[in-house]
Amino acid sequence: AKADLLSSTVFRCGILMALRALKTNKTTGICITASHNPAPDNGVKLVEPTGEMLLQEYESLADEMARAESPEKLLKIVKGAI
Repeated sequence: AKADLLSSTVFRCGILMALRALKTNKTTGICITASHNPAPDNGVKLVEPTGEMLLQEYESLADEMARAESPEKLLKIVKGAI
């Protein structure tokens, strides 16, 4: 993992979890893991309304959003998920 990608990753995770919150009509969460890890190992955990980690069925969407090469491609992916 590269720490310099964290802000972009967190932004995209926020979009994904906002989509989950809209779909479930419940609160979702994002947890930044950084307190005891070296900077390159910082990460993000996505939390479902139940308190569990993001459902596995959304991992492919999360990957697709994370790998979007431009804001335009990210927007297209988001629109397709709505």
